[in-house]
Amino acid sequence: MRLNLKRPFLLLSFVCSCVCLQALSAQSSTAVELSGAITDASGAALTQATVTVLHQQTQARRQVTTDEEGHFSFLRLATGEYLLTAQAEGFATASEDVNYDGTPARVILRLSPKALDSTVNVSADVASLDPAASARVSVTLEQIERIPSQSVSSPLSSLITNTTPGVSADSNGSFHPLGDHAEASFVIDGQPITDQQSRTFSSQVSLNALQSLEIREGAPLADVGDKTSMVIVAQTRSGLAHTRPMGELAASRGGFATSEASAHLGYGSERFGTFTAVDALNSGRFLDTPELAALHANGNAENFIERLDDRLSAQTSLQLNVGLSHAWFQTPNTYDQQALGQNQRQTIQSFNVAPSLLHTFDAASFLQVNLWVRQDKVRYLPSADRFVDTPAYLAQSRRLTNAGARSTYSHARGRHIFSMGVEWKHTFLAERFATGLTAPAYNSPCLGADGSPSSSPSLMDTAQCVGLGLTKNPAFLPQLLAIDLTRGGTIFAFHGYTDIKQEALFGQDSLTLGDFTANIGMRFDAYNGITRSTGIQPRVGLAYKSSSLHTVLRGAYSRIFITPYNENLIVASSAGPGATATVLGAADSAPLATGHRNQFNVGTESQLFKNVMLSSEYFWKFTYGAYDFDVLLNSPLTFPTQFRKSKIDGGLLRLNVSDTHGFAGYMTASHVRSRLFGPETGGVSFSAPYSNVVRPDHDEGLATNTYLRYQFGRKGPWAGFSWRYDGGLVSVATPDFATVLRMTGDEQAQLGLHCGAVFATVAVPVRACPLENLGTRRVRIPAAGTEDDDKNPSRIVPRNVFDLSVGKDDIYRHEHQQVGLHLDIVNLTNNGGLYNFLSTFSGTHFLTPRSMTVSLRYGF
Repeated sequence: MRLNLKRPFLLLSFVCSCVCLQALSAQSSTAVELSGAITDASGAALTQATVTVLHQQTQARRQVTTDEEGHFSFLRLATGEYLLTAQAEGFATASEDVNYDGTPARVILRLSPKALDSTVNVSADVASLDPAASARVSVTLEQIERIPSQSVSSPLSSLITNTTPGVSADSNGSFHPLGDHAEASFVIDGQPITDQQSRTFSSQVSLNALQSLEIREGAPLADVGDKTSMVIVAQTRSGLAHTRPMGELAASRGGFATSEASAHLGYGSERFGTFTAVDALNSGRFLDTPELAALHANGNAENFIERLDDRLSAQTSLQLNVGLSHAWFQTPNTYDQQALGQNQRQTIQSFNVAPSLLHTFDAASFLQVNLWVRQDKVRYLPSADRFVDTPAYLAQSRRLTNAGARSTYSHARGRHIFSMGVEWKHTFLAERFATGLTAPAYNSPCLGADGSPSSSPSLMDTAQCVGLGLTKNPAFLPQLLAIDLTRGGTIFAFHGYTDIKQEALFGQDSLTLGDFTANIGMRFDAYNGITRSTGIQPRVGLAYKSSSLHTVLRGAYSRIFITPYNENLIVASSAGPGATATVLGAADSAPLATGHRNQFNVGTESQLFKNVMLSSEYFWKFTYGAYDFDVLLNSPLTFPTQFRKSKIDGGLLRLNVSDTHGFAGYMTASHVRSRLFGPETGGVSFSAPYSNVVRPDHDEGLATNTYLRYQFGRKGPWAGFSWRYDGGLVSVATPDFATVLRMTGDEQAQLGLHCGAVFATVAVPVRACPLENLGTRRVRIPAAGTEDDDKNPSRIVPRNVFDLSVGKDDIYRHEHQQVGLHLDIVNLTNNGGLYNFLSTFSGTHFLTPRSMTVSLRYGF
C-alpha cells in the first residue's frame, strides 16, 4: 500500500511557514559557518557581547551580538585570515587571529575582567573535535589548488581519491567509495546531486569555483538519502565583501599537448556580491586510454559558473548559482581499433540553475531553502563506417533533467541542535540508442584450433563446427544473430522515456549530555519511478568526548533506503515482449527496484598534538537489493544491474598534520572488502543467473595516500610530494590463464602476458605455453586450481604512484598584484600500471604516464 504523502508535506510546510513568520521580529544576527561562544574566565556565557571579524586582506568587517547562551556565528565568509574580536561590558576586549579555510569552525573566547590594559590577545579554544560529526575529511583551498591531479578531465574526482581513505581509484574520473560502485552524493551550496558525476556521464563542478570541500564517509545523518556511502559537501566562492575586485588568471601547458586556461573574479559590497569562474581545457589524452600510447584520445571541455549573492538584510540572504558546461572528446582506441580507423566520439552538455534563500532568526537558528533545475545531455557518435566500430556499432543519445526543492530548518538551544526538512525531486529520463555486432569473432559459434573464436562470418550454428575441424564455443548466444551485422542481422534501435518522483521528510536532533552526545534521526523517503516503494529510516548514534584524552569515541546505526542509478535505467529495466532484453536474447531481465541497507559504524577521533589529528573508522554495510553496473555487448553503453544482496566492511585511518613550522600533510590507509551475492534480481543479464558470492571490481585490500608539503616562510616557495598506493582492483575478465590464452594479441599485450622471456604483441599473441612459464606483468592471476571468486580472485597488480609539485605564489609582487609559477609532475616514476582490465563497467585503462605541467598565474 502506498502512503499518501500530501498531508505530511503540507503539515511540514505549514510548520516551517509559521516559524518564519514568528521570527521576523527576532534579533538581528547571522549564522552557520564560523561560530562559537563568548564566556568569562569561569566558562559562564556572556550575553550581548559584541563579536567582530575583520578580513585581513580586504579589511571587510562584520559584527554580531551573542545570544542568551553566549553563542555567535557568521554566515558565508570568504576564506582567509581574520581578526576575531570580542567586547563585553566590564571585561577586557579579547582578540584572536583565525585562519578560516571554508569548513565549519567553532571558536571559544574567554574574557578576563577589565583591567588597566583593555585589550589582550588570547589563545582561542578551537573546538576541532566535534562529537556530533561523523567521519569526514576537510579539504582546504590550499590543497584544492596545489595537489596534482591524475585526471586532466576530472580533477575533482582525482582530488577526492587522493585525500580520502576508503576510495578505490578507477578510470576517467570514476571512483568507488567504501566498496560501492560510485555511490556518492554531492551537495553544492545546499543543492543535492545524487546522479553520477564522472566524466563519461556528466560534468563535474570546476575546482576553479570551490572555496572548500568536506567529504563525509561516516554514518549518514537523516538529512541525506539515496547515495550515502560518501557525501561530498562543496562550498563555492563568493564576491561578498570584496570591495576591491579580486581574482586570478591562469594558463598551463603540460604533457600530451594539454593546455588549460582559467579565470575567476569576485567583487561586491557588504550587501551584494558576484563571483564568476570560467575555464577551458584541451588535451591529447582527455580520457584514460586502453594502451600506454594515447590513440584517438583528444578532447576539450569548457565551464562557466556564476554566483550572485544579495544580503537583503542582516537576517536574509539570496543566492543564485548558474553553471554551463560543454565537453567533446574521442573514445580512445586500442591498436586493433586504431588500425581499422575507428572514430567514436562523445559530447556532454550540462546546465544548472539553482537559487537559494538563507534566513537566520537568531544566532542559533536558520532556515535554508534550495531550488534547482539541472540537465545533462549526452550523445555518443559512431564512426562514419559502422563496420570499423568493433566489436559493436553504437549510437546513443541520453538526457537527464532534474528539478527539485529542499527546505531545512535548524535550531540550537541548550543541549539540543535540532534540524528538520523536506525534499522533493523530479527526474525526467530520455534514452535512445542503436547497436549491432560488427566483429564476426565476438559471437562466433565455433572456436579455432588455438582456442580463440573463429572469425568466419559464414558460421551460423554450433552444428557446423565439427565438420570444419572446429570446436563449439560455449559462450555463443544464438539470439544475437538477429543483430549480428556480419551474419546478415540488422541494427536494433531503442527509444525510452520515463520520469521519477522522489519525496523525503527528515528530522535530526543532536543532544549533549555531559561528555556524551546522542544523534537521533528519522527519515522517510518515497520513490515513484519504474517501480514504487517507500522507506522509513531510523538513524541513531552515540559519541563520548574525553577532554583529558583529547579523543572522541563514536558508534552509530543507520537504516538507508537506496534507489537505482538513473543512468540508462530504462534500458536496464526493460522487460517483456519487444523489450531490449527479449530482442537481444538476454538470459534474464527485470526492472530495477529500490533496496535497503543496514549500516553500522564505530570510530575515533583524537587530537594527538596541537596540530596533529588522528581519525579511524570501521564500518559494516549489509545491503539487500545492491546495485552495480554492466555493459551491453562490450560497447560503451553501460547500465545498472541489481543483486540479491551485498556485504561490505572496511577500516579507514587518517592522520592529518596542519601547518607546523612550514610542514603540513596527511596520511590515509584503508581496507575495504566488498562481496556481491547472486542471483541478479534486476537489469539485463546475458548469462545464466548465478548464486555464488563474488568480489566486484571495487573491492581493494589496501589503499594509502601520503601528502607532504613544506613552505619556506609565510609566502616563500613551497614543495609538495604525493604517494598513492593501490592494492589492485579485482580483474573479473582474467579468472585463469586458459582464458587469457584465448584473448587477442592486443589484449594480451595490455596484460603484459609472456611465455618465459617472450612477450605477447598485437600481431603475435601467445596461444600455447607451459603453465610454469606463463606470467603477466600487470594482472595477478591465481595459480591453476586456486582461483576463487570470493577468497582468491584475479587482481590488478599493486602499484605505487608518486607526484611532485613545486611553486612560488609571488615570484613578482606589487601592492595587491602577484605572479605565481607552479610545476606539477604526475606519475614521477612512469609506472605503466592499469586501473582495470576489460572491466564490465568501463573496459581497459592505463594510468596516466609521467606528465609535466607548468602553470603561470596572475592574481589581483
